[in-house]
Amino acid sequence: MLFSAPFLAGIGLGGVTVALMAFGGVLRQRGTWATTMVAIASFYVVFAIQTGDTTEIVIHTLLATGFAVLAIIGARASAWILAAALLGHGIFDISVGWVLANPAPGWWGPFCLGIDVVLAVALGLMLCRGQTLE
Repeated sequence: MLFSAPFLAGIGLGGVTVALMAFGGVLRQRGTWATTMVAIASFYVVFAIQTGDTTEIVIHTLLATGFAVLAIIGARASAWILAAALLGHGIFDISVGWVLANPAPGWWGPFCLGIDVVLAVALGLMLCRGQTLE
């Protein structure tokens, strides 16, 4: 599958997500960004469970746990860590298959990269403008 279609769809959904966060009044809440990071990282665990391979389930659970820890640290210490974790997850999305078995469908990496980049940029722009998370 081409990279561009899923990537563009991810960018669109990332934009909709940010808009819904703003509309719902939760855009500046630390918990919103941390929970979003945890949810995004958890998808690979779901894909690994679908394969039924115990090793993949354990590896992807540990990786998701690492992103969850970054989300918690970011929520407590610095929202910049949350932005970096989102961007880092986007890089993970397109590179995981180079190092590990990738249980996700082929379109997932570019799709999730699009979402992650939009979320990371949106949060980064907010922080650059001096907006803080509550």
